[in-house]
Amino acid sequence: MKTVLRTDRLALGPVTIADTDRVFEYCQDAELQACVPVPAPYKRSDAEHFTGTYATDAATSTKFSLWAIRLTGGPAPQAGPRPLVGVIELRFEPLGSAEVGFWLGAEHRGKGMMTEALRTVADFAFDREGLALTRLHWQCVVGNTASAIVAQRNGFQFEGVTRGGLPHRDTRLDAWTATLLRDDAREPAPGWPL
Repeated sequence: MKTVLRTDRLALGPVTIADTDRVFEYCQDAELQACVPVPAPYKRSDAEHFTGTYATDAATSTKFSLWAIRLTGGPAPQAGPRPLVGVIELRFEPLGSAEVGFWLGAEHRGKGMMTEALRTVADFAFDREGLALTRLHWQCVVGNTASAIVAQRNGFQFEGVTRGGLPHRDTRLDAWTATLLRDDAREPAPGWPL
């Protein structure tokens, strides 16, 4: 993550060491572990690696960008950034493309935050003054309807099921896949298995 992105209620910025407790807490969630390829069991050292090494690498990487999602309203903390509610990431692919991945802490789901965060990241990704990408690729474990709803609401076109498409710890799981092109309408598209 090199650029801080903002909406009326969200700030998307760097993941920091101060986020370790939240990452550790959120990644204990069985639903998150079933859909996101985090280690299971998720240890404190995994959270420390994510907020330390991985987040530090993201700040200078040309291979991926990582944003912490934070609410902008409410009382300000005594020191440091507002608490983390989730993360969103772009992993760059050849020829102006990137794969998007994201997760939210359980208590923050179902409030439209990730739809808003993805819209903001997609705007930046496609902006010629931003990342100047032409394509975003999304995939999730088949049956992860919450993630699919976020992609659908952002105008991603459902492309089908990729059998064994997602490496998930020591196995491969079937994946729903979809894409969004720079010039696509950003309205919900038909054809989703929801």
